[in-house]
Amino acid sequence: MKKAIAFIPNLLTLCNLLAGCTAVALLFLQGDFRMAFGLVIAAAVFDFLDGFAARMLHVSSPIGKELDSLADMISFGLVPSAVVFRLLSPIGTEAIPWVAWGGFFIAAFSALRLAKFNVDERQHEEFRGLPTPACALFFVSLPMLGFAAEWLTRPPVVLPITLLFSGLLVCDMPMFSLKFKSFGFAKNKLRYLFLLLALVLVLWLRLAAPAIIILAYITLSAIRATLRKTNTTN
Repeated sequence: MKKAIAFIPNLLTLCNLLAGCTAVALLFLQGDFRMAFGLVIAAAVFDFLDGFAARMLHVSSPIGKELDSLADMISFGLVPSAVVFRLLSPIGTEAIPWVAWGGFFIAAFSALRLAKFNVDERQHEEFRGLPTPACALFFVSLPMLGFAAEWLTRPPVVLPITLLFSGLLVCDMPMFSLKFKSFGFAKNKLRYLFLLLALVLVLWLRLAAPAIIILAYITLSAIRATLRKTNTTN
């Protein structure tokens, strides 16, 4: 019984991985951006639940940590790469454009990001560089924005964004975490502000919201890091 309970977090992690695998298959076989979007949202939910379950059940383990990174590599590293590949090389394209292969920079830098996260002791309370789930959520919602503004999904826009986000994954800029140690407003002002902004954007933009929310997250983190550096210098 104890072993079955201990496996619950790992089972949730495997659900994360399977959601990512399914998203990759649908993107490569059908170019189904909407389903990929939904599956990445599901993967993110499972990614949250596995850690939550491990803490609640007191069954955290080194294997669980490594398994989590392997699942994240698929759901939040390979999936956004597949999205970019399909945006730049639609189903039915006779010859794959060279720019489409640039999408796999995200997978490469996501692997590096996850490896750094596992050994970086500074990332318990905040992140250094863009978290892979945030990167994935941005790219899976990019096609949703493209339905309203097609120019956002064209190579001259998508490829520079891909390179920019690849760099953000491994940069050393501190980015705030949404993990609450307490719910007091004074210590969580930025988190509450961000969550309120995210809610407004979801109600307004719906499926296209995650891309704008992630841009807001990066902007707020950059402002926070600049202010912190200024205060330290002074």
